[in-house]
Amino acid sequence: MKLVTQTLKLSLTVCLLVLASTFAFGQAKKVAFAEKYFNAYRYEEASEIYLELINKDKLDVDAYPDIYRNAAEACMKCKKYNDANTILTFLSGTSQFTFDDAYKLIKLLLYMDKAYDAQAIYLHPVCSASIDPKKSTIDIYFDSTNFLTNLKSDTSLFSVSLVPFNSEKGDFSPAYHPDGIAFTSARNNAMETPWAIQNTAFLEQYLYNKTTQKVKKVKVKGYKHDGVAFYDSIDAIWYYTKNLKAKKNVPLTTVGIFIYDPTTKEETAFPYNNESVFVGHPSLSKDRQILWFASNREGGFGGMDIWYSVKSSKGWGEPINAGSLVNSNGDEMFPFEAKDKLFFASNGHPGVGGLDIFKAELVGQDVQNVVNAGCNLNSHGDDFSLVLDATDTVGYFSSNRGDFVDRIYNVIFYAPKNDSIFVKFKQDSIADILVEVIDSAGNLVFTGKTNAAGELVFKALPSLTYKIRTKHPDFVDSEFDFNGNGVVAGDTITKELGLNRKQITWAGFVTEKETKDKLEGAQLLIKNLETGDVITAISKKDGEINVDLPPGKYQVTASMGGHDPKTFTLTAAKGEKEVKQDVELSVTNKNVAVKLDNILYEYNKYTLSAVGRAELDTLVLFLKENKNVTVDVSSHTDSRGRADYNMNLSKLRSQSCINYIVTKGIPRAALNVKNYGETILLNKCADGVECTEELHQINRRTEFVIIFPDTDKELKK
Repeated sequence: MKLVTQTLKLSLTVCLLVLASTFAFGQAKKVAFAEKYFNAYRYEEASEIYLELINKDKLDVDAYPDIYRNAAEACMKCKKYNDANTILTFLSGTSQFTFDDAYKLIKLLLYMDKAYDAQAIYLHPVCSASIDPKKSTIDIYFDSTNFLTNLKSDTSLFSVSLVPFNSEKGDFSPAYHPDGIAFTSARNNAMETPWAIQNTAFLEQYLYNKTTQKVKKVKVKGYKHDGVAFYDSIDAIWYYTKNLKAKKNVPLTTVGIFIYDPTTKEETAFPYNNESVFVGHPSLSKDRQILWFASNREGGFGGMDIWYSVKSSKGWGEPINAGSLVNSNGDEMFPFEAKDKLFFASNGHPGVGGLDIFKAELVGQDVQNVVNAGCNLNSHGDDFSLVLDATDTVGYFSSNRGDFVDRIYNVIFYAPKNDSIFVKFKQDSIADILVEVIDSAGNLVFTGKTNAAGELVFKALPSLTYKIRTKHPDFVDSEFDFNGNGVVAGDTITKELGLNRKQITWAGFVTEKETKDKLEGAQLLIKNLETGDVITAISKKDGEINVDLPPGKYQVTASMGGHDPKTFTLTAAKGEKEVKQDVELSVTNKNVAVKLDNILYEYNKYTLSAVGRAELDTLVLFLKENKNVTVDVSSHTDSRGRADYNMNLSKLRSQSCINYIVTKGIPRAALNVKNYGETILLNKCADGVECTEELHQINRRTEFVIIFPDTDKELKK
């Protein structure tokens, strides 16, 4: 028996070892496939395997820290930013976390508009102990000068708005053209094979015609990716980026700059294209003698750099790096020269999030100063490819702010104002309220969203009146005027937005008055007394009421079989999140009349008022719940007028009520008519007696008597 036991133990051990070995082999195989795809720049396929290894197989981070890093990188390339954040955040809790990991995570969190989370990573020991040169970049974000807060506080220099020709599939890199705006887009889905790196359709060049307001494809001699172009309107020449010819066994095809003449159909390659490096994003200087571009060629400062080539009689000269003031250890791209200025995009210089647009002062080709262009031209996302018209005050740029889809925006530049005031818009603890500010000329001068505290700062001129517009999915859109008359320049004032919720929750319970039992299935007819709109609801399990209502005043009728209907007023006040009110229904007592308010009429009228129709709705609910009863409908008039005329008027009033009730689904046979004209008055206002209009109106009424089948007794109100 002992031998058998030992044999079983040995067999079990062998099985476990085989299973562990098989599992390890399976993991190793997955790792190999993921790395193969990653090294071939096939990030989408790599990311799927990486995520399975991490989330499902629980890959050992201590044994495979670089797999976690590659997984985060692949996810970022595929715009799976939440997955990348999760992976790097997990890594931050292990002994494998390095400053490079922290730097990448901080930049990612800023890109995702999570500055508070980024600051928490900045306080990690690997950051505080680091002497890496890149640390000085992130130090700026979180030091005592409040860099991010100050950068975001002044948004008065730009007005930004979407252009009408975006496709929502990726549109960017606008360029001026005599017929309109040229741009690069992934909108053409005719080619089904995706670009493995970005997992999008192939990029092509398009032109928005400002006269016809239509978009058409630009015919250039490119193949595969064609785009990020500049059009020389004087010589009618295209400068654009496109793929170089692919080489066998080379996983990633790079791009170069090409010069194309649509008239002669001739295409010339920029002489400094190189199959091993990126050369693209061309842009000409104002005199057309300098070609600015981006490249990761040797001699740079890390990543992509801004370079330029000077034209001579012999052609384009050897590229020159724009220098350390422009270029960083990150990426600098999309150069554009304006009057004495060079604009470019960078994720290496301190900015709001991803790529930001920066401005450099130029003296010839020498750079003297580089500054962040500011918000709201820049956002937490990628902002890039700015171009300006001849005035240097109006232009276009690209951004993936919000949902990380590239779109083209129009921008207007405003001169800095020294006599500004700061306006803090506030709605307590409500984030992401879109605030738009329009000046007196109708220009959109500011757009932004409130932070987690419900606050947003706008730089304004106290002498001007602005129109403020707000939008938020949970609140009613609002619009109001604002000016800062009397406010001292440099001061900050707070302006409460005072938004009203689109939906206010009515919460409560329906109970039986006599027993206090919770009533499930009670019908609730909720009528807006301002608009006449009707909402219906039913009490849930345990009698719970949970109904979302727009702000307003409501007449509520609650009804349930065997119970008297109840009508009451409910007010969902503006700005409230919830209104609590319970409902008690009494058991119907067949010896007591059901209480209904009278239906009253204007003098010499028989048409139902809004209040009258609402009262009849209460009766309709009762009749639907108590199908075995009938109703005597009796109408009355005041004493004024002839008796025969008043009798006929009372008939018309009864008919109005019956018609309305029948349209609500109550059988005509359930309604009995009894008309009395002026024969039954409720007060002293008989013929010859002087009475007020209010007293006369009491007599102009329709009454209802409920008849139950088990008794002949009429139950009067």
